[in-house]
Amino acid sequence: MSNKETSFLIINQAANGNFGLAVRGTKVVLAPSDSRDIYQQWIKKETSIKDRDGQLAFVLVNKGSNEAIKPDTPIAPMNLVPYDSVASPNDTSILWTESVSVDQGFRYIRWVSNIEYHMTAESHEVQDGRIVNLTTGTHISERWKFSAYNANDQQVISKTVAISCRSKEGFNLTIRNDTVMLALADPTKDKHQVWVKEISYAKQIKDQDGKPAFALVNKATGKAIKHGFGAGSQVLLAPFNRNYLDPSLLWTESEKETGFQEIRMQSNTSAVFHAFYVNKQDSDKALLFLQGSKNGSNDQRWKYQEITEPGDAGNSDFIIDI
Repeated sequence: MSNKETSFLIINQAANGNFGLAVRGTKVVLAPSDSRDIYQQWIKKETSIKDRDGQLAFVLVNKGSNEAIKPDTPIAPMNLVPYDSVASPNDTSILWTESVSVDQGFRYIRWVSNIEYHMTAESHEVQDGRIVNLTTGTHISERWKFSAYNANDQQVISKTVAISCRSKEGFNLTIRNDTVMLALADPTKDKHQVWVKEISYAKQIKDQDGKPAFALVNKATGKAIKHGFGAGSQVLLAPFNRNYLDPSLLWTESEKETGFQEIRMQSNTSAVFHAFYVNKQDSDKALLFLQGSKNGSNDQRWKYQEITEPGDAGNSDFIIDI
């Protein structure tokens, strides 16, 4: 029996692997994957007990609550019980095993008391807060993968940037009266033109093309750009809370073309940032909308310039294309 206590994220195969096992209050649920959430970190306490297939059993202990998962009966929400490191390994009611790999390293997590029952999302619906219980079957919501937790994930990875549009270079994305629009570029004096690209906010989440998601947070206001009502609508702003994963704040990017790229909804990559000109001659009236992709339209191509503020350069900003 191993004495190692590696922490794991337990990822569900449904929804492109963007949800994992978590503890919320007294319940075992699905949650958008977030390696920084201690209630999504699990310790796999191995035992010498085997199931009928000869697979070693283990206890799943939540790192945040120090509780083990204990099902009472199949097709019912599972309980959480305090974990006693001495007595608990002998309690078969809290033991689990894994099947062989079913698909791309995903496996069934099976109850030792009856390995025909697998841990699954209730009603096979994968969404935030969905109760996890036991059922039989082969649906992808019953398949899980253990992903070793890396303490480096706790580090906040972000970039401070200005964002310009190819249709009107020399103008940056900014905020005026709680509205996202373009203005004459001057990020040194106008901090509303400075955005923090929060790369680690949703580090485990990707779009349908496998591109990682991020949030765009305005440095002056602390508000993040929000999807709004999808394609055809103006984007909105919302307060940013690093400890709460809000899917409406998630964006991804296309591949770069001559330094510019689309900025897309993570959940619908066909809806992209679009500079909407109230008056084409007056870029201060260019508002930020979401529109369907037009395959390279200049109004939908954007470039980041990273802004650094070295301590030995006073208050001067240094802008670098990225």
